[in-house]
Amino acid sequence: MKIQRKILCAMLALAGVAAMVQCNGGSSTDGANGASSGGSTNLGNAEVLSNMDDGGMVADAMEAAPMPPPPPPPPVAVVVGPRTEIPANLRPSVRIVSPAPNATVSGTTLDVRLNVRDWPAPQDGRHVHLILDNNPYIRIDNPSEAHRIEGLTPGTHTLRAFPGWSTHESVKRDGAFASVTFHVGRRSNENNPAPRAPMLTYSRPKGAYNGADAERVLLDFYLTNVPALSATGHRVRYVIDGSTTGEMVEWAPHYIVNLQNGEHTIVLDLLGPDGQPVAGPFNHVERRIQVNREGSADGGHGAHGAHGAHAAEAPMGDAGAHGG
Repeated sequence: MKIQRKILCAMLALAGVAAMVQCNGGSSTDGANGASSGGSTNLGNAEVLSNMDDGGMVADAMEAAPMPPPPPPPPVAVVVGPRTEIPANLRPSVRIVSPAPNATVSGTTLDVRLNVRDWPAPQDGRHVHLILDNNPYIRIDNPSEAHRIEGLTPGTHTLRAFPGWSTHESVKRDGAFASVTFHVGRRSNENNPAPRAPMLTYSRPKGAYNGADAERVLLDFYLTNVPALSATGHRVRYVIDGSTTGEMVEWAPHYIVNLQNGEHTIVLDLLGPDGQPVAGPFNHVERRIQVNREGSADGGHGAHGAHGAHAAEAPMGDAGAHGG
């Protein structure tokens, strides 16, 4: 009521000023009296306006009209992109030389040796993704050298490897994937996929994404023993932060857009033609990533791998030449 009363007073005062100006301007015979009267009236209205302003009426009116809230951010979405074409003169292939299939090793340390052909890593940022069990991948820049994994636990483990582009997109072709199951001290039922069963190998995203790297976050995976994905056949379901969900029906790089600052959870599941999850130790994967849109982009490389069996990777994102 107080604000409404002040606004009404202001309107009446302004109306009085306008009336006096019109009256004075229309009189030609009573100039002296009109000038005196008009000057007194104008001064009085100026005082009224001054008093209104001194009373904080304008400030009160501004406070009474709050700024509208900012629009909500666009919804998180997943979009498909084109595969990176393999040069016609290259037929990338990977083989795990050591450990041997079903080998039993002792101790908690293992030197892994790869045989990689037609993949000139680290030229142009090319590298190899090496995955122990269902952990985040370790980046191998020089696959001709042995790579040491530490912190192995007793029981059965599986190594998987495939080439990656500088963008971390997996090279998707037959022969560009290797898998070996081995045992540390003894055999166990964990981490032991059936040799010919459909298998999902999660690759990206992982780690932290800062600045421009958070605009388009690569969502990528490798498929083994799976025919072409389709809406009625095998497909890969994603769930982001428990709310954004969908199915990928094309084996191609996908990208997550509109992620806001903070931690995000990515879940992938391999589904069969019946729409149900396919059994297997690696066909369900959950990862957490960090997004900071105000941070400094690190060249688009996400997180870069360390040498331990369960080591987290150092910050790096998705585009550029030397990511992790």
